[in-house]
Amino acid sequence: MNKISGMLLSIIVLIFTTLSTGATAQTTSQNLSDTNALKIADNASKHFWNALHGYTNRPCTQKTFSYKGTEYSYLCQEFNTKDKLVTYLGETFTNNAVEKGLTNYRYITYKGKLARPVGDGDGMLEWKKAKIKLIHQKQNVRSYNLTVPTVDGDSVKRSVTFYKSGATWKVNQFDAVQ
Repeated sequence: MNKISGMLLSIIVLIFTTLSTGATAQTTSQNLSDTNALKIADNASKHFWNALHGYTNRPCTQKTFSYKGTEYSYLCQEFNTKDKLVTYLGETFTNNAVEKGLTNYRYITYKGKLARPVGDGDGMLEWKKAKIKLIHQKQNVRSYNLTVPTVDGDSVKRSVTFYKSGATWKVNQFDAVQ
């Protein structure tokens, strides 16, 4: 009797474990579906724009300063160090994409705080409505061509490559999802 109850208990635990991990299983599985690729691209786009704005949800007063002929603005408290921003961007981008992105977009640490050149802009692409086509596939790499609608009714073409980092698929180019 103990063997049967132990087996039943194991089956119940297995079922609950499967149900509780089902929400993330597709984004972390070996196979990256088109639907999940779009979700990851959409999330990476939000991360990209949040990094450029200097905050996620709560804007702050961002002090500006001039450095080597360029006007810079400090990022808000949540991203005021490189480590904080790298950790946040690492949720959706590969380490290589984060490092290149911070360099290409000229982020600097000035007087102990992270800053970026002053600019404007916002995400105008509707990633959730994109049309997607797989163009390259290897075990831990997937590349897609996407046609992404804009909020004004137009569309743009983007190529996005995902790398499997540990158990998670991540975007491998910082501005591929801008």
